[in-house]
Amino acid sequence: MGSLVCRVELHKKNGIIITVENNDDNITQTMVFDGKTIITTNAGSDETSVITQATDSITIKCKDFLLDADTITCKSTGSAVHDSKDTFKITSSKDMTLDSHADLKADAKSDMKLSASAINASSSSGDVKISGTNVNITAKIKAGIESKKLDLKGNISAKMGGGLVDLTGKKTNIKGSALTTIEGGIVKIG
Repeated sequence: MGSLVCRVELHKKNGIIITVENNDDNITQTMVFDGKTIITTNAGSDETSVITQATDSITIKCKDFLLDADTITCKSTGSAVHDSKDTFKITSSKDMTLDSHADLKADAKSDMKLSASAINASSSSGDVKISGTNVNITAKIKAGIESKKLDLKGNISAKMGGGLVDLTGKKTNIKGSALTTIEGGIVKIG
């Protein structure tokens, strides 16, 4: 690298301008203190990064932003927004906690997938609702539903089938308001 061209300009109206020019690599670095903002610019032939510091804000514009630290803490007394025009990924090598003291909403315009070695979904005091055009629940070994009161209803029709079907209870009622049919190769009652 050849010699650098360095300038410090002092202006009563424009403030202080510090400039470093690297003509070999076509890079110009400037810091401008204009009495209102501090603007740091690193301009190359292809890309330019700019840091603008005002009394109430700091703006960083660059092609690639990397924050590398042992511990990172971000706090906001107001709203916080993370907006990506491309993919957005959060990864943790250890436990991850997502906590809201109010509502928590997740919305996907396309598919949403949730997978884990074990999933436990519960509501401490309210209802749990699952709805969709079609809802399919599949268990590879066993599916269990347990409740103090269980209502299974199909507004048009309801079907239950299996290799072996048992209906048991202290009191069991089978009723059809229009027609009741019980049939089989062998029918045993009593």
